[in-house]
Amino acid sequence: MRPLWCALLLCSYTLSAFAADDQATLRQRIAAFSNSVGFSCTFEQEVYLSDGQVQRYAGSLEVLRPGRFRWEYREPYAQLYLGDGRLIWHYEPDLMQVERMSNLDAVDPLVMRLLDGRLESGRLTLLDVRHERGRDAYRIRVGAMAPVWLAFDRADGRLAYVESTDALGNRNRIRFTRCSLVAPPSQRFSFAVPKGVDVIDVQPRR
Repeated sequence: MRPLWCALLLCSYTLSAFAADDQATLRQRIAAFSNSVGFSCTFEQEVYLSDGQVQRYAGSLEVLRPGRFRWEYREPYAQLYLGDGRLIWHYEPDLMQVERMSNLDAVDPLVMRLLDGRLESGRLTLLDVRHERGRDAYRIRVGAMAPVWLAFDRADGRLAYVESTDALGNRNRIRFTRCSLVAPPSQRFSFAVPKGVDVIDVQPRR
């Protein structure tokens, strides 16, 4: 019985050490990602609906920390989420409508906290790890938020994609490409309501 007991103990120790290494690497990558003043990249988004349909989007993302971001969709139709450091604006030109928000709840709080460098690694729980070709993906939970997958390129540590699944089973993956760590100019994060466009104030969720 002793050899079997020793083998099980060694296996348990190896798995624990492996998990500890993954947690340390994840925290290092989040810290490195959060230390930049700002960045810009393009993105491709795919939403896999529970009924089998797939919705595809594309656009660009710019971030200037703290608190400023420009998330602009170009396909299949134009829309803009812009955070100016005080308010968040959601503009849909086709609808001639602007939503004005005071917090991130109407967008994606976990993803935006990551992009803004405010993802507190101390509150992070690592749930799973998968090693893909050229990248490492981590399934995490922060506080009481729903789990998400974060994937980082193994070569340079840059964020490769974010993936989440909602309560209805719809899977949402956003892939980031052509990223630059040069901080965008501050004027990219100001918003003026176009003439003739309706403004709707969106109240925080309770």
